[in-house]
Amino acid sequence: MAVMRSSCKFSSDTQGHYLLQPWWRWTSGLVVALWCLVAMPSPALAQLSPVAPVTEIITTLEAAVATSYPGAPYANPCDATDINTPGGSGFLNCTGLGTVNLTFGGGQEVILQAVIAAGSRFEPARELLPPAGLPERILFRRNGPNLGVAGAQRDQLFYASVSANPSDIVLAPGEQNNPDLALLSRSINRGIDNVFNNASVSSNNQDTRNNIERIDYLIGNPGVTLIDAEVGDVGFLIQERGGNDAFAIAAVTAVDPATGDPTAYGPLVQVPASAWGGTGNVGVNFPSVVLRRDDPANAAPQFRPSHPVPEQNVRGLFFPINSLLPAPQSTQPFFGYSLFAADVAPGANLVNFATFPTNTPGLGANAPGGLDLVAGGFGLVRRVTPPPAPAGNLALLKRITNLFGPAPLPNFNQVIGDGTALTLLQNNGLGQGIDVINDPPVQTSDGIEYTVYFANSGVGDANNVLLCDQIPIGTTFNPNSFGTGQGIQAIASSAPAGPVVNYTNANDGDPGQFIAPGVALPPFCGVNQGNGAVVVNAGTVGSNQVGLIRFRTTVN
Repeated sequence: MAVMRSSCKFSSDTQGHYLLQPWWRWTSGLVVALWCLVAMPSPALAQLSPVAPVTEIITTLEAAVATSYPGAPYANPCDATDINTPGGSGFLNCTGLGTVNLTFGGGQEVILQAVIAAGSRFEPARELLPPAGLPERILFRRNGPNLGVAGAQRDQLFYASVSANPSDIVLAPGEQNNPDLALLSRSINRGIDNVFNNASVSSNNQDTRNNIERIDYLIGNPGVTLIDAEVGDVGFLIQERGGNDAFAIAAVTAVDPATGDPTAYGPLVQVPASAWGGTGNVGVNFPSVVLRRDDPANAAPQFRPSHPVPEQNVRGLFFPINSLLPAPQSTQPFFGYSLFAADVAPGANLVNFATFPTNTPGLGANAPGGLDLVAGGFGLVRRVTPPPAPAGNLALLKRITNLFGPAPLPNFNQVIGDGTALTLLQNNGLGQGIDVINDPPVQTSDGIEYTVYFANSGVGDANNVLLCDQIPIGTTFNPNSFGTGQGIQAIASSAPAGPVVNYTNANDGDPGQFIAPGVALPPFCGVNQGNGAVVVNAGTVGSNQVGLIRFRTTVN
């Protein structure tokens, strides 16, 4: 087997941003991330980062499954005023009419694909969740009497409408009689109106009251664990129709192993109505109809029209994990998140929802229970485009610097190539190695040593530099190359070049970590080749500073 070349370099686009351009043949491509989350403090400060309003919602359309119910009953009560007249907000004379021709699936499902927040694209991160057998769950935690007929549990959903008049109502998405499945769907033209409203009924008989105190979005053991490089790139997406209601959120940090119910939380984060970033259109808007299920035993349709809602825009918020959990909690397992009404106090026992207020209003400006929760899936998303690159002129050079087993060995002390960065490396006694080795060939159980040099030949600092090199396919990372449990060697950024130090493979506080095959990689590592990766936080690489990372593999 011949050992082939792997290298990367930077070039500049027309806007002066640095673009990473990898080339690879047999070995993996080296990837660098210049990580600078906008307006987010360092996790080392042990404080929470801010949330990011969504500035664009990206969707696709899918055909909906149609079901029709001629002569379907209205909800009782329903809003019988005329939405088309001043002071009206309902279906004219719905109480007297009693029935309506109701159609679900008369339009299309609006399927969430991605959102833009803080200048980056975020997409659903299903690959980070545990495999089948530990599916996502949504649970509505209730307290107080049920408000349905004869003590039945009440549920409600809103649907985007194609048309809505007192005799005929056509709803765009397909029928869904299970509210938790409706929320887990990536179809975002459904949701729940005033989800934490316990007390408010409008003067026009718009009754959205319920006894929901907490909504849990849960996964079971082992949960999700992130490395430090990911805590600003992975998080939860919450969407609301209107983008004008306050609520609260907390990450679930422990669950009962038998029931999967939350047993511990991170801090409660209060989200004001102003956090949504406005109520303008960022990609999805629709009029809607609120439907209510008061008696599950009734004949179809289970959900019956209560009142229409004029066109509103869907807004979103991205909560990076480090906005919900401070370091070091942000790199420990989490098991989902819970949503709360805005009147749950920061010092409340979040596990015991029976202690929450049961008189939460949901109507009117600043109502703490007025969240109009939009569906869209479990909500775990990850950054798929890197944030903007910082100043500096960082260059990378990957070389093979030793073989173990083959003979005779080539001259690994030679320096190949040219350029300002390589000159800077040479001036610091670095840059040695070979990019291509055809002879001697390597065999099973032979060892290969790779060294990645980095140099900043620019006039400014390159800040928050993260390096990721995936282990070449056909080889296995050697975890004990430089000592027991020490598979990574490095020279930290310095001028002149500092001493060689060893890093452990674990995510234990030093700058290096080996991520095992099969484990999710940080987004900046690129497409996961499934063979593990070495990740090193190089921090700030100052002007004219150099450094390296080194690891060894064994040929399979």
